[in-house]
Amino acid sequence: MRANIGAGDKHWDGWSSTQQDELNLLEPATFARFFGDARAEAFLCEHVWEHLSIEQGRAAARLVFAYLKPGGFLRVAVPDGLHPDPAYQAIVAVNGPGPAADHQVVYTLDAFAPIFAAAGFRVRPLEWWDAAGQFHRADWNPDDAPIGRCSHLDDRNSAWRAGTGKLGFTSLILDVLRP
Repeated sequence: MRANIGAGDKHWDGWSSTQQDELNLLEPATFARFFGDARAEAFLCEHVWEHLSIEQGRAAARLVFAYLKPGGFLRVAVPDGLHPDPAYQAIVAVNGPGPAADHQVVYTLDAFAPIFAAAGFRVRPLEWWDAAGQFHRADWNPDDAPIGRCSHLDDRNSAWRAGTGKLGFTSLILDVLRP
């Protein structure tokens, strides 16, 4: 099974879209009910972790690890705390506007990756900004586990993909692999 945690209105082919009442990263009982004795081959989680405190994020990483098959992965995306655009930072800020009203953390790669490493995952960054304002993108295929708010798929990046503009909306994206 491939489960999209906190899918909202996103439905990707090959993925079971779940909401908080079905798979709640803060309630292990929801995972036990959903999976029973089974384990997932993959999880997808886009713009959910920033709604958790750092300690809750650590517990959620351990929970996901427990429900992944060996060799499975979680592709996880959050707003990037080093994105250089001040307008981007304003809309993703802790206690920001709209959906960001309950953001508890805006992560950087250096703060986000260790949460998963401490849970036992091998971490592979896919997209991120560094402190010098440089964008980095590893070679990855969104068809394996799509993230809508990424350089590949977000329409706000179409001019950049065409070579005629700058990046609009991106995310800090990791693949975290269970050995």
